[in-house]
Formats: sequence, C-alpha cells, structure tokens
Amino acid sequence: MKHLIGFALAVLLTLAAFAGTATAPASAQALGPEGRVYAVETRDGRYNAQFRRGGRYEDSRGATGFWQFDGRTLCVIVRPPRGMEYETCMPWRDVSVGDRFESRAWTPDGSPARITRVE
Repeated sequence: MKHLIGFALAVLLTLAAFAGTATAPASAQALGPEGRVYAVETRDGRYNAQFRRGGRYEDSRGATGFWQFDGRTLCVIVRPPRGMEYETCMPWRDVSVGDRFESRAWTPDGSPARITRVE
C-alpha cells in the first residue's frame, strides 16, 4: 500500500510539473506590455514608449497616460504635452527585444508607425 501511495504521489507531481510548464507562455502573455519599452518611428519623428507597472504610460515626447491589457487586446490612453488626448486599442503582439513590426494603431490619425521592442 505504501508503494502505491508513493507511486500515485510521484505521478501527480510529474503531471503538475508538466502542467506548470505548459502554462508558462500563457502567464508571460498575460503580462502584456508591463515593464517594456518600445521605440516608435512615425512620420512626425521617433520616441520611446514605456509601459510602467500599474497601467501607467510614459514616453520620451513627454506624453503620459494609462494602459490596459485583457490578455489579447492592449488599449492605451495617451495625453500628449500638446494636442488632444486620444485612445487606441490594438491586438497584442508579443515580440522579443530587437523585433520590429509596423502598425497603424500607435498613432492618433492611423498613419503607419514602425515599432521596435528595446526592453
């Protein structure tokens, strides 16, 4: 009986370990942009966007704001130092440092922007 209980416990621990490994990418995905920095290039110039803990947004142009992430969609409210506040939502793209992509969701007027993750 002791051997059967020991075997069952070993099987349960092994399954738990595999389950933890299988969910690791999902938990990384759940963090979204938190703690990350992106270089953003638009027709108006270049700036770095920082997604701070607690949903705070800041960028090198002096803009501030807030961000929310639901696991699939990132929404950002941006308050530029000059101009009108705007909100944009986009499907989340989880990229590695150095990876680059293009998007029209990072500008208030929908013009193209080139995004590179730097941190």
